[in-house]
Amino acid sequence: MVKEKLRTKDFINITIITFFIFLSFYIPLTALPIYLADELSGGADQAGLLLTAFLIAAIIVRPFAGKWVKRGAEKKAFIYAAAACFAASLMYPFVTDFELLLLLRIIHGIAFGIVSNVKGTISSLIIPASKRGEGLSYFSLSIGLAMVIGPVTGLNFADIGAYMTSFIICIAVSAISIILVFFLKVPEPTETEVLVKKKKLSWDDLLDRNAAPYAITLFMLAFAYSGVVSFLSLYAKEVDLVKAASTFFMIYAVTMLVESPFTGVWSDRYGANKIIYACVIIFGVGMFLLQLPPTALVMIVAGAIIGLGYGSVQPIFQAQIINSVEQPCWYRQFLVFQFNGHGDGGWCICPRNCR
Repeated sequence: MVKEKLRTKDFINITIITFFIFLSFYIPLTALPIYLADELSGGADQAGLLLTAFLIAAIIVRPFAGKWVKRGAEKKAFIYAAAACFAASLMYPFVTDFELLLLLRIIHGIAFGIVSNVKGTISSLIIPASKRGEGLSYFSLSIGLAMVIGPVTGLNFADIGAYMTSFIICIAVSAISIILVFFLKVPEPTETEVLVKKKKLSWDDLLDRNAAPYAITLFMLAFAYSGVVSFLSLYAKEVDLVKAASTFFMIYAVTMLVESPFTGVWSDRYGANKIIYACVIIFGVGMFLLQLPPTALVMIVAGAIIGLGYGSVQPIFQAQIINSVEQPCWYRQFLVFQFNGHGDGGWCICPRNCR
């Protein structure tokens, strides 16, 4: 029996590309609220609207993107969508009022929705089925790292008024992503996949009943965590804990980096449910700590615990969603993870209601 190899050149490439794509998403996440308040005289309501509009645009386009992108054409779609993200990033330095910024976030959200959708599909095609839990754990580390490095970068530059530097970084990483996609080799479609004809968009294309429990659960976790990431920068500035907030994200990253590879292997070996239950409980403890009176120590400890829970459980949910849907239907149903697994639904709702 031939042992399937996980760490291939294409696996490493798609992982790096994913990191850059999500880095360009998370840097503005903390930079824009402060930029909006300091430069455009906006408030928390408008900051929440920027994120909500971005994610609504991404969510709406994803079902159609899943239908538009034919099997075997993923790389071409990836290049076009990455180029659209790059073009959107180029426009941030030239926006001077809230209405234009809101429009730009909607356009960027559409591009991000397509590129992240295609990226997720390609990663699932590259990772061997026998190593899906482990592979997605390593792969999701790139998203987790971006989830940490991005907010820290945006927060620190925004704190000193270096908004242009944040925008330039987003432009640079978007450009690198386009270049790397050209070197990516996507597995050729099998005869069965070629013969499968796409039907009209239906509810079954959006949500599979076998995948729904995992997707809905992660939706709720993302709803809780999105409020933390979206408004931690403004909150930390109010209580004079900006440095502690930066440390929060760094500790989150370190914890997730150490733990995620092990949780993926344990999930494949011992079953996903045991790991999921433990991670959800740990995440709850971390969120409880954040509601205590604000101190640097409490914020940092909470970051470690949340990283252990929320950061580790995401790739397990992704693997379970893919495994729960019969082939080749999972290729279309990967939209479920893109909508709920990445937490777009929760991230979309919470910033407008958790101010």
